[in-house]
Amino acid sequence: MQFHAIYLQGNILSAELLDQIQTDQQGVGQAPKDFWLEPGAKVRDEIQRAWADVKDQYQIFNRRLEKLKEGDTGRADTRKYWMFDFFDYLGYKLETAPEETLNGKSYRISHRTANLDGLPVHIAGIHESLDRKPDGRGSMSPHALVQEYLNVTEHVYGLVTNGAQLRLLRDSSRLTRLSYLEFDLTKILEEDRYADFALLYRLLHASRMPRTAADALASLIERYHTDSLAAGSRIREKLAGSVEYAISTFANGFLKHPDNEALRAALQAGTLRADGLYDELLRLIYRLLFLMVTEERNLIYPEPEDRSPLDPKEAARRQIYYRYYAVNRLRQLAEKRLYDQQRYADLWDGLTQTFRLFEAGDQGKALSIQPLAGDLFSSHALAHLGRCRLDNESLLRAVFLLSAFENEQHTIIRVNYAALDVEEFGSVYEGLLEYQPAVDARPWQFRFEKGSARSSSGSHYTPDELVHPLIKHSLDYLIEDRLKQDPTGESLLTLKVADVACGSGHILLAAARRIALKLAQARTQEDQPAPAPYRRALREVVQHCIYGVDKNPLAVELCKVALWLEAHNPGQPLNFLNHRIKCGDAIVGLAHKSDLDKGIADEAFKTLPGDEKEVAKIFRDKNAKERKERAAKALQLKAEFEKSTNHSVQEAIAEYQTFSRLPETTPEEIERKAKAYRRFLDGKGLSFLKAMADTQVAQFFIPKTDGHKEYLMTDADYRLILSGYKGWQDKKVAKAAAVAHEGRFFHWFLEFPEVMAQGGFDCVVGNPPYLGGTRISTFHGNKLLNYLHFNYEHANDRCDLVARPAVDV
Repeated sequence: MQFHAIYLQGNILSAELLDQIQTDQQGVGQAPKDFWLEPGAKVRDEIQRAWADVKDQYQIFNRRLEKLKEGDTGRADTRKYWMFDFFDYLGYKLETAPEETLNGKSYRISHRTANLDGLPVHIAGIHESLDRKPDGRGSMSPHALVQEYLNVTEHVYGLVTNGAQLRLLRDSSRLTRLSYLEFDLTKILEEDRYADFALLYRLLHASRMPRTAADALASLIERYHTDSLAAGSRIREKLAGSVEYAISTFANGFLKHPDNEALRAALQAGTLRADGLYDELLRLIYRLLFLMVTEERNLIYPEPEDRSPLDPKEAARRQIYYRYYAVNRLRQLAEKRLYDQQRYADLWDGLTQTFRLFEAGDQGKALSIQPLAGDLFSSHALAHLGRCRLDNESLLRAVFLLSAFENEQHTIIRVNYAALDVEEFGSVYEGLLEYQPAVDARPWQFRFEKGSARSSSGSHYTPDELVHPLIKHSLDYLIEDRLKQDPTGESLLTLKVADVACGSGHILLAAARRIALKLAQARTQEDQPAPAPYRRALREVVQHCIYGVDKNPLAVELCKVALWLEAHNPGQPLNFLNHRIKCGDAIVGLAHKSDLDKGIADEAFKTLPGDEKEVAKIFRDKNAKERKERAAKALQLKAEFEKSTNHSVQEAIAEYQTFSRLPETTPEEIERKAKAYRRFLDGKGLSFLKAMADTQVAQFFIPKTDGHKEYLMTDADYRLILSGYKGWQDKKVAKAAAVAHEGRFFHWFLEFPEVMAQGGFDCVVGNPPYLGGTRISTFHGNKLLNYLHFNYEHANDRCDLVARPAVDV
């Protein structure tokens, strides 16, 4: 069901609960006695009476507003001629509240309830924003005032309003993002939305609230809250399965459409493989998820922070988008479940036009839409699918799978993406790891095969109960140290935080939110910053502080999407994240430039199952002899190493600094940054250093067999190339590069040069995949196990990535 004047942020209540209360008016807490009514009275009659009284009072209030002087907040009139009566119609008995001082801080809550043990109700003026500090009065916005008050007192629930919006807040001492239920009173009354008012009455009537602060957990509103959390778990479970079916529905719709011969020909010829098609399908899903979330969070367009009326032309443009282009329009059609339009493809044509509004260029200019661009909305993201056609039936079925589900009572429940925690997409990622894509011809069919990616990688989703203490014990004291040195908070943007097994970004999101909250608090001087400054801070934190690595490409892409969603600011493009969130094996590779000088280890030629003993022995003995000879002239070789590598390092760092300093506030700037990053990756200095690092590590993984002898390199040859006495464009180095690409070697000093050049990360967090030694050799072979044993014995673990060893890792 659609709510046009009701907004959910966070997980205070669920859309499913709102649907149930609106459709099933005989549910929990909806009997007349539950509203303190006399026997025989009807709840519906009481709501209709309250609706009539509220509308009359609103007219009186509006006439009072006409007499306000310019600059008057309207606070006195909002309270006297509007909100006092409004709350009375809902069963609240308000009385003026005295100012309180708690923990040395003053809280000026305007009113309390005489009949509900002083439940806090704060009423601001009609011309005051709930999310901005009053000019010259108080140190917090009305919303922040009530939220912080709840967090430091025994009260669990509170209400805040300015006469235009009414919000329900709940105690949230561990708040990482705003969580509230909002009713747009202006829209309800001026657009005559009785159904929304009826829901407001059924949810926020005084009888829902705690009778006393001590029995808050026994109240109806708390029952609704806990039911909503359970509903959220059900939605996540449904969504995880639905995404798999949505991908298959999209894929088979594309494969079977008669106009898509080019797609089938590419698959037949092998120029497009099943995994390549799968990548494009995932980007299609991610685009839809991104737009569903941003539309429901009202982030397509920037809103005036003072909630001033829009210019009529601007309002018309926005109306055109939501009426004709929004993904929400497709969701509404899909929820009607009219899947009988195989002959037509107009809805897909319309969706591709919607996508183009957000791609680079000026396609969205006529509707005042700023392009998102970036990897997700680049014109090449759907290279093949963007040129295909799709019948309406397949599109609507797939959108329905992403949009809603049928519960046990056969009621259609709409997924509320505005309230869905972005990190919950990790459960989707976890499910998809179970499968690998396959495409059959004659007849054409896309299907999933049971895969081993999850079991072989040890990947798992990290629950909140592990994430929060991890962040608290590893990151909080670093934040406190920065704030002590710099109360403005700007130094927080110099923190460097990495997750070496980031998965879908759950832990990185928690870290980014924690830093962003503290940054926004320092900037606004409010303990509960408003959404706009918090989102701005979060975007900057993601841009400057967050780094992640994962071996699974699907996880890397989903991590980027999660960060883009959470840090999106209306009117701004998506952050450039290719240099921050990377695909690679974080434990296979070199950490520092100095590791290059260690040369080829003798352990690289250890005889393992599959190797030929004689070949391994010849190379092991040869390598050992060369290393002894090298040790005898260590000082000379050290000087040669520094001379040969310093120039390459300096060249790479210079290229990186040129790239990293580029701004990213417009799509054009993002594109320039992407091109500069590609130049950095292709630079001679970086290419040489990467070739040497790959060559060193690859010797552990190249089979020691007669057929591979020509590809093996020992320490002397390696040292000649590293010192510049021998060219590095040969088949041994090329083979090492191929092995490194397949194994996704990750050399930290090359992947994150600016961090490692400064000594490392401030904090390394994570919940890495775990596989015991036997399982490592089973899934990944003895060569990886040998490499890990060698690194463990030489203490070359990932703790050497941390600039300050005292940090918990």
